[in-house]
Amino acid sequence: MKNRVRIKDIAEKAGVSKGTVDRVLHKRGNVSPEARKKVLAAIEELDYQRNIIASALAYNRVWKIAALLPRPEEDPFWQQPKLGIGRAHRAVRDYGVTIDFYHFAEANANEFITASQEILDGEYDAVLVAPIFAKEGHDFLDRCQDKGLKYVQINTYLPREDENFMCYIGQDSYQSGMLAAKLLSLGMAEGNAAMILHLEKAVYNSMHLVEKEKGFTDFFNQNSDKSISLFQTSFEDIFNKDAFANFVEKTLDQHPEVGGIFVTTSRAYHLVEALERLGRSQVKVLGFDLIKENLKHLETDRIHFLINQNPLKQGYLAIINIFNQLVLKKDVQKIQYLPLDVVMRENMQYYVNVEEELHLII
Repeated sequence: MKNRVRIKDIAEKAGVSKGTVDRVLHKRGNVSPEARKKVLAAIEELDYQRNIIASALAYNRVWKIAALLPRPEEDPFWQQPKLGIGRAHRAVRDYGVTIDFYHFAEANANEFITASQEILDGEYDAVLVAPIFAKEGHDFLDRCQDKGLKYVQINTYLPREDENFMCYIGQDSYQSGMLAAKLLSLGMAEGNAAMILHLEKAVYNSMHLVEKEKGFTDFFNQNSDKSISLFQTSFEDIFNKDAFANFVEKTLDQHPEVGGIFVTTSRAYHLVEALERLGRSQVKVLGFDLIKENLKHLETDRIHFLINQNPLKQGYLAIINIFNQLVLKKDVQKIQYLPLDVVMRENMQYYVNVEEELHLII
């Protein structure tokens, strides 16, 4: 049986103190390049394998994580990353990991500011954030940098270069827009129009929506085999069903050539309900995410395509990456794009089954 290599053995081999070896193993800094080189050479020569689980338990401390997300009761989409966070917490809580949730209204940047300030006033080791507001999101992440608070972004990627940025986990919003355009174009005829519909407030302060729109527009601009015109519109008060139905009717009356509508969020089901109310269900609809409200209309072909952004995995992997870097001192990949799954009536049951299994396994 191979003898276990101890930190003492590495220190003796490298000609340094045990404290120096410990700092190199746990990436704590305050080690000269020369000493670090000697320690790494000794580790390789002695074939040292650190017991990362025992090492994590040896800290005997609490690791506090804050999760800053839109309110799940206002949008079913946000129930899924919260569920993923909960599943991940079950896997790591025995190592002293705690998670506190902070929520804000999806259309209220001021609530985002208030909740983010509460996190900054607390004593957290890391924060998981969906920075859906570009300006306020950057401001918050700047303050995380000033405080030395590490963070992971999900759903919306705000490019960052600072050392406290752990990683981004989510969709490539630009490519999802390109994919949406290609799918919608398949069922459109020469002379049709494609409508980009944002069902959100403050659209142009939401980077993921801006990038989706850009990708969608670029696809049609770069692929001229069909003459498809494009226009963009938005509606804020989505829960006012009468007002929304009137808006959809007026828009389609002004643009009778519309053959397909791209809903840039998980709220495509609102559009389908309005179209049914108006008796205009012939318009093709494409949206995002496998929430039950959308799946109901996908099954009846009133939604033609859904692009799955894997929100449950976003939440789950965010916590696992924080744990790996913060507790186990592992390096994590900065940008982790999740697959953009194309779901339609013919294959939806497979995805539904997988989602149900994930709810049980993760």
